[in-house]
Amino acid sequence: FWLKAMLAQAHVSGVPAMARADVREVSAAELVSHRTEHDCWIAFHGSVFEVSSFLSEHPGGKQVLMEVAGADGTRAFQAIHPQSMLEKLPAGSKVGVINAVEEAKAQLATLAGAKSSASASVSCFACLQALGSLLRRPREEVASAPRKVKFTTLDHIINVNDFELAAQERMQKTGYDYYASAACDEVTQRANCEAYSRLWLRPRVMVDVSSVDVSCVLLGCPSSLPLFISPSAMAGMAHPDAEVGLARAAGKAGIIQCIANMATRDLEEITGARLPGQQQWYQVYVNPDRAKTEAMLQRVLASGLTALLVTVDTNVIGRRERDQRNKVQDKTNVALVQKTGQSTSGGVIGALGTFTDARLSWKDLAWLRSVTAGRMKLVLKGVQTGEDAVLAAQNGLDGIVLSNHGGRQLDHARPTLEVLAEVTAALGSAGLAGSLEVFVDGGIRRGTDIYKALALGAKAVGIGRPALYSLAFGQPGVEKCLQLLQDEFINCMQLVGKTSLAEISAADVVWKPLVAA
Repeated sequence: FWLKAMLAQAHVSGVPAMARADVREVSAAELVSHRTEHDCWIAFHGSVFEVSSFLSEHPGGKQVLMEVAGADGTRAFQAIHPQSMLEKLPAGSKVGVINAVEEAKAQLATLAGAKSSASASVSCFACLQALGSLLRRPREEVASAPRKVKFTTLDHIINVNDFELAAQERMQKTGYDYYASAACDEVTQRANCEAYSRLWLRPRVMVDVSSVDVSCVLLGCPSSLPLFISPSAMAGMAHPDAEVGLARAAGKAGIIQCIANMATRDLEEITGARLPGQQQWYQVYVNPDRAKTEAMLQRVLASGLTALLVTVDTNVIGRRERDQRNKVQDKTNVALVQKTGQSTSGGVIGALGTFTDARLSWKDLAWLRSVTAGRMKLVLKGVQTGEDAVLAAQNGLDGIVLSNHGGRQLDHARPTLEVLAEVTAALGSAGLAGSLEVFVDGGIRRGTDIYKALALGAKAVGIGRPALYSLAFGQPGVEKCLQLLQDEFINCMQLVGKTSLAEISAADVVWKPLVAA
């Protein structure tokens, strides 16, 4: 029975129970014997690869790979990379496949001496756990086991803030800290959320609000709500559903997902998950090697995405200390520091290598337009002043996203809600109001936050961390997150006395005085 169970597990995981005669089978003992820098084997998705020659070329440094040398690196790998990345390893790197049958039999042999059914059950559980380290686990089981869980099911979640607490319990610490981290003292990150509490609502009464319409059109794309999923890197750290789960949840909710340049799943896999009529956008970091960006954008065009969000606030990467501390604590990294005298610690962001171009400037808009051949709306993501908003309009951009990268770049940059008020005024003064669509992200946690942003002039808002935190429950978590925000927004509309987005105006809000009159 247990042998059948293990072989079934191997089949589900994508590892053949009996490899073909022309495919070499690798035992666990053989795998673990190859774990030095000059002789390094690692298992990924049920296959074994020889990566010694690739160690020095790995963008994240060789220590990242050495941590899983002679072992199964699938969990860490798929949290950051799509499986197709393995195809880019040097030719001849694949050694063979994990011998699942051999491992199952070896583990079963240890059960022969079990003295009771109870002890046998415990041993079998341990056996499955040990075997699991050598196999590609089913997608729904790859996420790490939760720590002390308080939010056991989605039924316990009643607002978006609950998802962050749940994610902290369900995710691996490294992944959670990467999502949660912000620059330096994280002042801007907190201010993004706190800014919304400084704006009061002015409800009107005696208004028929029995029917409310919150649908809109964003960059030519219909949306059921003035809300989109902002691009966020490496969603696979939250759950194996990753960006595919975000895409399907967005499709069911009738809103737009902006796919991140640094997604953990292949672009074609994400776009292939969309529903009929569903629209998606794409976010790009301009690479120092412009040819790489051009090649990526050709795939984007072929995938039928309708808008390109160019991130412009990452000419260099901010200091994300919470993320960095995870690598400082890593033993492998400490050893390297001791040998070279140079710290290579940099957290998850450091492991990604160089992916942004410090030379990016306004003159590059012509190049971007030529690459996209006019087939995509062009949007700048990361605008933070009225002056740059005016320049964007004068340069013919289709839209801008007011964003400080979730507080992850320049600490003490202003919260985006305050930037929104400045941008709306600047565009109006320059006679450019309505010349481009203005979006804002950062700090959105409530339906009232959406309303306040629209009242100050935003066309729609984006959510990043809330989508990632809710993804800790897989696609159903994201669906609930979006439903909560929609329900809260409609409730706010009714209580303020509005029945359509066109009725929302600056007259509906007032800034909370810092000092009482």
